Amino acid sequence: MNRKNYILQVLGRFIWFFIFSGVIIATCIIVENNGPAEIIYNNESFNYTSWTPTNFTAENNIIFDAHSHTIYSDGVLSVEQNILWHIAHGYNACAITDHNTLNHKSDLEKMAAKYLDKIIVILGMEWTTKRIHMNFIGISEWNDPIPSNPTDDQIKEAINKAHAQNAIVIVNHIPWSLARGMNHPSRQQLLEWNVDYIEVVNEGDLDTESYYNWCNNSGGFGMITGTDMHRPNKVYGWTGLNVTEFTAEAVLNQLRARNTTIYYNETGADDYAVGEENPAYKIIKPMALIGELFENYEVNGKLDWQGIGIFAGYMIGVFIISEILRILNRKFWDKINSKRQIAKTE
Repeated sequence: MNRKNYILQVLGRFIWFFIFSGVIIATCIIVENNGPAEIIYNNESFNYTSWTPTNFTAENNIIFDAHSHTIYSDGVLSVEQNILWHIAHGYNACAITDHNTLNHKSDLEKMAAKYLDKIIVILGMEWTTKRIHMNFIGISEWNDPIPSNPTDDQIKEAINKAHAQNAIVIVNHIPWSLARGMNHPSRQQLLEWNVDYIEVVNEGDLDTESYYNWCNNSGGFGMITGTDMHRPNKVYGWTGLNVTEFTAEAVLNQLRARNTTIYYNETGADDYAVGEENPAYKIIKPMALIGELFENYEVNGKLDWQGIGIFAGYMIGVFIISEILRILNRKFWDKINSKRQIAKTE
């Protein structure tokens, strides 16, 4: 074989090596994002009572969470389990706000009726895009397509359509969004676009800029908290309201009036949910771990090209080693076959 043909063969194997590796990596990332949950829960998983701020709850008859998720987006709990989790953490009102869908509506209506003596459950949706995440609380339907990277006009249009349904509009986790490089609208723009609330507590993060300089529950934005619960975890923020009737409409009316107070605890209230390892997850666990590894090459919404370059260097090294082993293997068998041929002729 001449040198040119040999180089072309090596190049061909190199290209197929990278294509095959890319397919495997992409598959692992998809499995990690869309595969079965590692832990599964049942209704009995939430038979506990977590700590709540007693001095805060004494001043409010409604303890509200404006932001949570279920299996209908990328959460791990059913609608009923989501409700039981909230009850265990001392909430008596919550909004379920799955990403870009109201597919949880039917389940929510059934479960809200089942637990109506313990908790008020309000229909919501998180309008999730590459520019901004907004919760629409108290909407009844959403049929419009949601753009991946909306313009200012498209964001304003979505806000107006939510308000047309008499819904509450909340802008979520601004520090989280900015840290990921989103082209996020400014707080001044959001104020001009008639956003009702800024989520000043998201999971364990306090948005100090919004809390101290933009929210006062009167002339500026209202203040509200959200657990952003996708899976059972600690709770750091609570929103308090006072209502004269224990109904969803009464809660929504107080939200529309911006009659909220918030409590933040940086230590957090522990979660005691008990789950079991999902047998289905065990099957895909190696792929999920590989997918999680490669997701780390995205930092703050941007690709870590240095890290990717280093990994590519490793892959080239693996290919070179495999080629060396291939050559050595071929020489070994050529030597063995040569000895066999000599033995046959003797």
